[in-house]
Parts: sequence; structure tokens; C-alpha cells
Amino acid sequence: MDALMKLDFDEAMSMPEEEKQRFKVTDNSSADWCLRKIKALKTQQDENTQLAQKEIERIKAWEEAENEKLQNNIAFFECLLLEYHLPIYQADEKKKTISLPNGKLKLRKQQPNFIRDDEKLIGYLRHTEQFDLIEVIEKPKWGEFKKNLEVSDDGAIIADKNTGELIDCIKAEIRPPKFSVEV
Repeated sequence: MDALMKLDFDEAMSMPEEEKQRFKVTDNSSADWCLRKIKALKTQQDENTQLAQKEIERIKAWEEAENEKLQNNIAFFECLLLEYHLPIYQADEKKKTISLPNGKLKLRKQQPNFIRDDEKLIGYLRHTEQFDLIEVIEKPKWGEFKKNLEVSDDGAIIADKNTGELIDCIKAEIRPPKFSVEV
């Protein structure tokens, strides 16, 4: 933040509450004065965000490094427990779970993980005429449909500008003009 902006920031932050309530924008000069104050305040916000982000990144890096060490130790102990449990399970497949005072050791069969190419699978299903296994998703082409809409003052939707047909499944929420400030 440069010296002039710092001055605007300090002035904006130190403005007494009663003065803020009495101040009115009366001309371009006073409006520009407000814009300078907003720009200085937003610059300070950005600096605060950047500082906080650097601290967050530093803390995240510390957290990841510490947790990686811990996870490596957890994996080591889990490996030891698997080496203990696996021969017991192989000798008797009913021993899927071993209950101990501080937890349980569990072995469960898993479903295979299927890696598939959906486009080729759809082609196969069409070729073998298994159309009931193909999912068809219907969705309106909103961008194209919206081009033909006309909105009345009360928010009613007129579907076709030529016929004036009303559509009851769409309602337009009339919103006031949007005000924005660019600095």
C-alpha cells in the first residue's frame, strides 16, 4: 500500500461514527473521495487475505509433514497386524474378526473394482441389443429454450413470443438493478 493509499485508509478507519452518519455524497468530488476510501480499504483487505493465506499454507505444510510421519507409523503397525491376522484367517475363514481390548482386526473380501470405458460399453450394449441397460437422461436445453422466452412485469413466463402462450412450470423472479462499485 503506497503512502497516499495509507493516508486514505487511516482516514477511513479513524472517521468517527457520528461523522459517518452525517456524511452525504453530493457531487462527483465527494463520490470520488468515497471511491478512494473503498480502494484503500479493499487493498488492506487483500493484504490481510494474502498474509492469512501465507500463514495457512505454512500451517498446512507443517500439518502434512507431521501427519505423514504419523501415517507411516500407523501403516507399519497395520502391516504387523495384517501379518498376524492373515495366517489365522487362512487357517479358518470364519475368523474374519479378532476382537481385542483396544480394537478389532477385520478381514473382508471386497468386490472387484471395475475400470470401464462407458462409450465402448454403450456400443457393446447397443450391438447386443441390451437397450434396457442403457440409461437415457433427458434434460431441457435451457440456453436455447430461454432465447424464446419473454417475461411479463409480474414474472409470468410467456413461452413463445409469437403465440403468447403462458408456461406455468417456470416463474421469473424479478430482481432490482444490481449496483456495483469498481475501484
